[in-house]
Amino acid sequence: MTPAQKTPEAERGLVDSVLLIDGDNDPHIPPDFVVTPSTLVRVFLRPDGKLPKPLERRLAALPMFVTVASTKGGANAADFVMSLHVGILHATLPLHLPFTVVTADRSLSVVTQELQRVGRRANIWTSHPERGGRGKKAETAAEEEAAAPASSSSSRSRRGRGHGRGRRSGSRRAAAPAAAAATPSEASVAPVVPIPAAAGGRSLAEVAAAYAARLARIKDPPSRLKTLINDIANRAGASGYTPELILDELKLRHGVVVDESGRVKLTPPNQGA
Repeated sequence: MTPAQKTPEAERGLVDSVLLIDGDNDPHIPPDFVVTPSTLVRVFLRPDGKLPKPLERRLAALPMFVTVASTKGGANAADFVMSLHVGILHATLPLHLPFTVVTADRSLSVVTQELQRVGRRANIWTSHPERGGRGKKAETAAEEEAAAPASSSSSRSRRGRGHGRGRRSGSRRAAAPAAAAATPSEASVAPVVPIPAAAGGRSLAEVAAAYAARLARIKDPPSRLKTLINDIANRAGASGYTPELILDELKLRHGVVVDESGRVKLTPPNQGA
């Protein structure tokens, strides 16, 4: 039986963890992730996408490694396919098995948050922290803040002598033990950031519903994906939710459809959803 023929039911007693890689924007394995023959690996690609050779060499011998290419292209095609497979695997594998999602697409953090909400251990990781997690400036600021109590007396002494450069070096040295004490999982796997609270306490569903009502009122609603994203940012950006999250809610509940070419269509929402 080839890896492509294996079903989750057949693998149920063989799997020790699940690794799901967005091969289009972050084809990597987390440095602290232990890949074993019992790791179920899925790599998701666009129709003409290919794995980088180093990643292919590392995964090719695994018995439960499969690449999944979307049948059609488009801005979110591979994301939809990846989300579908996450749901299938979650429904067919025991709840104690951990899921790790590798992607630089922050909108996919919603999938990981939902896994956590229903009780599964799940992490999201990216090799591009400036896109998928905290940027380098934020990390540096956090390190310096953590180092401040340990080096406050020496900093004051150096400030009296005017040695500014020495003070900054001392802060970095003091921060190093704290960083070294972190476990590999804490240092390398970016935790899922909860969806920020909306201004005025409004939920994501309420924000999307208000914007959908606006779309229904205006004479010429945005007809292209980029224009729609910009309009959401301008009209609902103060809500505390990203335009991408609001757009996902509009697609799910308010009949907004984006085709492969990025053209936006408004259809009657599915009342049964």
